[in-house]
Amino acid sequence: MSEATPIGPAPAEVPHIEVDEETKEIIKETLSQMESPVEVNFFYSNDCGGRETNWCVPTEELLDLLGQLAPPEKLLIKKYDVTKDREAAAKFGVEPSRIPAVYFGDGFIKYWGAPLGEEVRAFIETIVRLSTKRTGLRARTRNELAAFAEKAQKRVYVMTVVTPSCPYCPYAVLLANMFAYESKGKVVSIMVEAYENPDIADQYGVTGVPAVILMREGDPTGNMEFVGVPPEHELLARVKEYAGVQ
Repeated sequence: MSEATPIGPAPAEVPHIEVDEETKEIIKETLSQMESPVEVNFFYSNDCGGRETNWCVPTEELLDLLGQLAPPEKLLIKKYDVTKDREAAAKFGVEPSRIPAVYFGDGFIKYWGAPLGEEVRAFIETIVRLSTKRTGLRARTRNELAAFAEKAQKRVYVMTVVTPSCPYCPYAVLLANMFAYESKGKVVSIMVEAYENPDIADQYGVTGVPAVILMREGDPTGNMEFVGVPPEHELLARVKEYAGVQ
């Protein structure tokens, strides 16, 4: 799958989460598959980094909704105001310019920007797959990522630039998220919402999404390796190449 969507103009206003009862039941049924608890850390501020539009509000609305619909004590949502909880922000390495930010666990999966629109599906699926420990990756990919976790001396970051209206972006983000889980965090998956982080989109000349950027730990530049959803085996090859692992 290599389709990509051109980046259009930014939304005129920030959406709020409005979910009808039928959709709530579908989400609840999906989340009912959860087995082990999943920890989600949400970082926000009242002005959301000084932006003209506050994307923290719909992000919190989404997390609150999922918390209500998930089985009891399965979705553990922790909230941190970066202007007050500076110790937590420092611990996770959260930059105030990248909020709203949602970090799974210790940050092996990061969302820079609100996971709204089409991205909601992959966000919910990520929660379920982390909880069940069934990533959906091929057996060979899982085995190679397990070996990668033992061999790699430095982490590889897979940054996926998305927009809420892109129908292909969730597949790219979900793939990177599962790489992060199977590699025990030696691969770090970062979803970057383009409208909320235009500096990143501009830095790499992103005109179509999903755009997948890889970078080595210690090298802040990186390169755009894919436009469109990368094939699983090709993403694996690039990740190993960036880490210098055969």
